[in-house]
Amino acid sequence: MSAAAEPARPLLLIPGVCGTILNTRAAGARGEGERAWVSLSGADLRYQKLWGTYDRSSGRVEGLSSDSEEVLVPTNGDASGLYPISILDPDVQYGLPVVHYFDTFVEYLTSKQGYTCGTDLFGFGYDFRQSNSAHVPALLDRLRSMHALTGRRADILSHSMGALVVRSLLIDHAAEFEKLVETWIAVAAPFGGAPGFGSDALLTGVQFAGSLGAYFFVDRGTFRQACVQSPAVYELLPPPHFPYAAPAPELTLWLTTPLPGGGEGAAALPLGAAAQPRTPARQCASEHPPARPRSVRRVAVPSAIHPSMHRPGPEAAAAEAAAGVRTLGPKEAPLASWHEAHEYKFALDQLGGVLQGVLEGNSVSIGGQAVAMPFNPDVWQRAVDSHSAWSACTFPRTSRFYNLYGKGYPTPYSLQYGSWWFPVSELKALPHANASYTYVDGDGTVPTESAMADGFDAVERVGLVGAHRPLISMQSAWDQITTWIRAGGEPAGGAVGGGFQMVGHP
Repeated sequence: MSAAAEPARPLLLIPGVCGTILNTRAAGARGEGERAWVSLSGADLRYQKLWGTYDRSSGRVEGLSSDSEEVLVPTNGDASGLYPISILDPDVQYGLPVVHYFDTFVEYLTSKQGYTCGTDLFGFGYDFRQSNSAHVPALLDRLRSMHALTGRRADILSHSMGALVVRSLLIDHAAEFEKLVETWIAVAAPFGGAPGFGSDALLTGVQFAGSLGAYFFVDRGTFRQACVQSPAVYELLPPPHFPYAAPAPELTLWLTTPLPGGGEGAAALPLGAAAQPRTPARQCASEHPPARPRSVRRVAVPSAIHPSMHRPGPEAAAAEAAAGVRTLGPKEAPLASWHEAHEYKFALDQLGGVLQGVLEGNSVSIGGQAVAMPFNPDVWQRAVDSHSAWSACTFPRTSRFYNLYGKGYPTPYSLQYGSWWFPVSELKALPHANASYTYVDGDGTVPTESAMADGFDAVERVGLVGAHRPLISMQSAWDQITTWIRAGGEPAGGAVGGGFQMVGHP
């Protein structure tokens, strides 16, 4: 496809989580309201307008605002749908690469590949708090309108969680997907979940822009309050029975105050379902699972750790290895004041039970009034249902699927809060703690193993050395994407699937 050539098919760009501008306005009001995400001016207060609670009857996150504000994706008069996914804060676009998303790719497509916005290049923004399946009707309408305008099947390029939106469409409307879509290219897709990112977002929130972000952007606590009622974030947890090459990711807690139940063996958090037999989280019909730790360990440590005590002596190490109980001797610990640290290890499918304990008594302030925000088992169940549906997903024979994923970056996998020498005081204090991780290869957010686990007969899978968000802005990624787009046009039934390459930076 030369610079002047007309593209063979229209192209639709679909962003990932937090990749769409969201506005709020009073219910029933005209206009597009005020930007809530992203806005560096008053960022934290504006983002609080996105707080909500999941309503099982509507299947949506409903707002908490006292003036009944509604959330919408603005168009700014752009019928192509590219405005809300290009520059996420148009007010401060210069000198801040973090607010740039699809805009550089759109510029490349229009200036070098012959695309025209609104003619054969479109975007699909969405309210990323909702379940990925909630966007299926709007996505289907967008593809139908593109087909009516051009008379051709479309190419789809999804980034990150956008792949789960496309997968939901494929589940609900497989025949029409095949009619409307020629090629789907998934970039940095969390097909196997983002275990470290998703779990930490629910437990402590995500601090954008590093430690300074709490002062000039959205505080992680504000972000967490939106996450805990967002089905989409729960849908970023690993799917059931994912065949990890490494040991499955897990959550480790080191607490000063022991969890109820004695803290031994299979002791469970008393979360209302603790008396039931242990049931895998993804198979629960309506209740979240009890949180039963895989293992429990008790450690006796001084209340203040002298630098010389960081490495245990041989007797203490032997006792720890033999009995799982660590006792520091008097020569190691000449301090008079001692405390115990309790270690609990949980499989991530037990996270719902942990969250109920963490969120007990949780609330937010709306208009000066406290609004309770406890753990909502309906949100967990919505994610369970999504994973169950995706597990049955197949790809149409006459459409093409390609997978572009990132590699070469340490990516959070298992996570731990506290340590034997500096435990978290109690379970409810967990949101104020910082996670430490074990890492696997990936793009810094999605493990490579997860991104490759599409389960389809892919025409080709290619790995590039690149980080999760910047991957969509790399020239090497653009070259690969346009190569795949040019390869379309013939029925995919005769193509050889499952091609695989590993590619480094150019």
